Amino acid sequence: MELELKNKIALVTGSSRGIGKEIASTLLDEGCKIILNGRDKKSLEKISKSFNHPTKFIVADVTKPVECQKLIKKIIQLYGRLDILVCNVGDGKSLPPGKETINEWKKMFEANLQSATNVIESSKKELSKTKGSILCISSIAGITFLEGAPIPYSVSKSALNTYVKCSSRPLGEKNIRINAIAPGNILFDGSIWKKKLKKNPSLVKKLLKNEVSLHRFGTPKDIANLAVFLSSPKSSFITGSIYVVDGGQIR
Repeated sequence: MELELKNKIALVTGSSRGIGKEIASTLLDEGCKIILNGRDKKSLEKISKSFNHPTKFIVADVTKPVECQKLIKKIIQLYGRLDILVCNVGDGKSLPPGKETINEWKKMFEANLQSATNVIESSKKELSKTKGSILCISSIAGITFLEGAPIPYSVSKSALNTYVKCSSRPLGEKNIRINAIAPGNILFDGSIWKKKLKKNPSLVKKLLKNEVSLHRFGTPKDIANLAVFLSSPKSSFITGSIYVVDGGQIR
């Protein structure tokens, strides 16, 4: 399917590894001009050089509003517009249920909600000019109870999902679409599941067999394929929706 993405300008936050990297790579393959983003310059340089096409990167911490404003300003200076925004920054490393602290709540909301709302607020004006699209990467932990999942993480992702639904109308009035993908268990180097698989493979395999209909992990590519479609003009009548990609885990 031709997704009509050639020469679209796309920013993918948190794109130095995992899901964000794969989304950036897939958008690049579809003809987009990509801006990678993260906090570590060396990682971004390495990823940028690994792609088959020229790719820009901008170092910025999107949990800080001022840095988001500078990030968008640089993109407009480079390209003159922004068509696609993918908000992928997030953090699932939190304290076990019952061990929450005030600082942990703050940290999780900054990482999983404000990392998206900050950059969206900074880019609304530009996205409105291009009838652009926004995609947020959430989690199934924000949709249903998952035993053992950190509570601040789950609640912050639930807040992100609600933000996507509630903001779709005011953003729609500015000709901007917004959607989210809620991944299940995605395996990649450096992921929580990679560490759990190494630590206790039999327990992880049992979980996949008992809880996931397809009995396997998902891959970043599974998320990227849907992300690219939702970012494209082919999904022009879709907004305010949360798409679950979890191999049939939540029911």
